[in-house]
Amino acid sequence: MLIRVQNNLLFVLTLLAVFGGLILGVIVQQCVRPYSTDMVVVLLKFPGELLLRMLKCVILPLVVASVITGLGSINAKSCGKIGGVAVIYYVTTTVMASVLGLVLVSIIRPGVGSQNIKYTGQSDLSMNENTNTLDTIMDLFRGAFPDNIVQATFGKHATLLTNKTRKDGTTYIERKLEFKGGMNMIGVIVFSIVCGVIMSLHPEESAPLMKVIQAINDLTMRLIQLILWYSPVGIFFLIGGKFAGMEDFGQMIAKLGMFMATALGGVATHFFVVLPMIFFAFTRRNPIKYYYNMLPALATAFGTSSSSATMPATLQCVEEYNNIDRRISRFVIPVGATINMDGTALYEAVACLFIAQVHGISLNFGQVIVTGMTATLAAVGAAGIPSAGLVTMVMVLNAVNLPLDMISVLFTIDWFLDRFRTMTNVIGDALGCAVVQQLCTEELMEMNRERDLQEAEEGAAPLMQQKDIEMQAGSRM
Repeated sequence: MLIRVQNNLLFVLTLLAVFGGLILGVIVQQCVRPYSTDMVVVLLKFPGELLLRMLKCVILPLVVASVITGLGSINAKSCGKIGGVAVIYYVTTTVMASVLGLVLVSIIRPGVGSQNIKYTGQSDLSMNENTNTLDTIMDLFRGAFPDNIVQATFGKHATLLTNKTRKDGTTYIERKLEFKGGMNMIGVIVFSIVCGVIMSLHPEESAPLMKVIQAINDLTMRLIQLILWYSPVGIFFLIGGKFAGMEDFGQMIAKLGMFMATALGGVATHFFVVLPMIFFAFTRRNPIKYYYNMLPALATAFGTSSSSATMPATLQCVEEYNNIDRRISRFVIPVGATINMDGTALYEAVACLFIAQVHGISLNFGQVIVTGMTATLAAVGAAGIPSAGLVTMVMVLNAVNLPLDMISVLFTIDWFLDRFRTMTNVIGDALGCAVVQQLCTEELMEMNRERDLQEAEEGAAPLMQQKDIEMQAGSRM
């Protein structure tokens, strides 16, 4: 009872932090910031920055320990089915989101009549204009198989394309692998999956190591509990600082209002219609109640704009509030936070066709299909960090030879739309847990029977030894 009261209190505080942060940001933006320096915004965002740093600090031990303990407690046959069902769910929902975005932008046509939008070069984001689809896919596989697992925890390799000129005047493209900062989440997860599967195949030999990893997992979850109690404070200042530092919101809507309406309409349709229908079709559970139990995680997603940073709150909500088996959630959520990006796929599809419409470029049916496929692949390759989808959009634009100069304009509103995309990504992961659990019920029941039988045999062994001792003592008498 006390735990439930504490959870409800945290939920209320988180929601109050979201709305309070919005109000604070608007007040500062309208009343304080015009007469002050940007240092006001920096100081306002500082408590929120601390929250992000704390959440990112626990991502590595959380992902490694949860994936290994989750798969280590599952037999190899069941592990294969659970993983297969999860991947099929991820791919299906991401493709559906991309198609939905293409359909909406083709019907609404937000870029028609928006040719008066002024744009000046690229944004401050670090982008490689020569990125192409093939190199991005190869980088994705390189990341899945890192040559140094320790190095993968703080960096990853990406192909850098540079235009070079030979002595005879001809040009060529030089490819070079460049090491970039940031965790290689896909490589860490693949390594953890392989370790978990091997440990499930050799339970006796790996039992001591499994106890250590389980202890690390329990310790990490207790640490996360402490961080979540600070999250309302961090979210309050994070949202307040972001809205306080924005430019004229009215002018932004006037320029890109139709694009924002199309993107948000697509995200809302996927969030409130498509995903709940898939959830109900497979589980026959009430999606409203499931969504209500996920509100703390959704509030955290809105505040942090990062599905990876929201992972601790997502695990707590699906396990404690929605009764998802830990063996399912500890695999589905970490993997989903890395590769399941429904909101990102939808947004990139909408953005690419919007840019084509602004420039008066007509795409044929084949190019539209390529856009949808590339948006899906780019979403899988997008890291679970703020505005990562904007960087991968370069790949989608290059796939159909669209200009990159509009990215700087979209960057001005991406911080706002990214929060709703992150909420969609998080709820997609959470609903995926329920779908996978429902489709793998027989496997989970079989594992429970095997566990009960093993515990019964282990409990019966001391009794048999005691009887043997008593019989030997009786025979001597």
